[in-house]
Amino acid sequence: MIIDAHTHIHLPGHEGLAVPELLAAMDAAGIDKAAVFAGCINDLPTETVLKETEAHQDRLFVVGSVSPIMPGYQVPPAQVDEWLDSGRVRALKFYTGYEHFYPHDERLTPYMELLIKHGRPAIFHLGNLYSEIPGALLEYSRPLPIDRLAVRHPDLTIVMAHLASPWIVDAAEVCYKNRNVYADCSGYVYGKFTAAQMRRFAEAWKTFDDGTEDGAADKILYGSDWPICDMESYVEVVGGTVGGPLDDAARAGKVFADNAKKVFGL
Repeated sequence: MIIDAHTHIHLPGHEGLAVPELLAAMDAAGIDKAAVFAGCINDLPTETVLKETEAHQDRLFVVGSVSPIMPGYQVPPAQVDEWLDSGRVRALKFYTGYEHFYPHDERLTPYMELLIKHGRPAIFHLGNLYSEIPGALLEYSRPLPIDRLAVRHPDLTIVMAHLASPWIVDAAEVCYKNRNVYADCSGYVYGKFTAAQMRRFAEAWKTFDDGTEDGAADKILYGSDWPICDMESYVEVVGGTVGGPLDDAARAGKVFADNAKKVFGL
């Protein structure tokens, strides 16, 4: 089984990569289930993503998005409580870096408490930022502030998106220190991997693996960041990485499915 823990959609008429295209890409890559992210970066509020994925709940689950500052995403905690209680929303994503707040911002506390209540994870965009998005600031997308949040809320499950690349060493240390912190490996390339990108990805994976006590397999969730990444290429490269440095089918199972099942409560 393979679960893609990080995908996005666009509404028809934008880039044309909506739910039908996502499902087709999943079929081609052998993906069984996928998390579909809401967020202001794609102008897709949580309610819209819930509506778009409603007919495919057997394969798609929703990661909602709230913001302490972005108009239209300042969602009342009561609404978030309802989303999480329904089971359709399995996590919340926070776009640190694209928005100017840190993961431990006190304004997020009501949402963190709701995630703890329902046993759901908080996911943070960390690492590289798309330079064409106005105002994006790297100071808000570094992984070390996750440590403060993890210590403040030890019962909160936290996922650092994108391995917080290029700050792999810092991300590994935050995961090593905090039992409640994980990372996903999504968004490392645009399109398909080149040979050089495969090599750099394997090096990043090994760096993360070396920095965590039990190894990357216990801390990394497979994710692609589709549609910016080619799903088939991503599965092939991550599979090769797991089969190489980790060299253990059981560990591959953790990365491709078991960790996501645990984190999202699937």
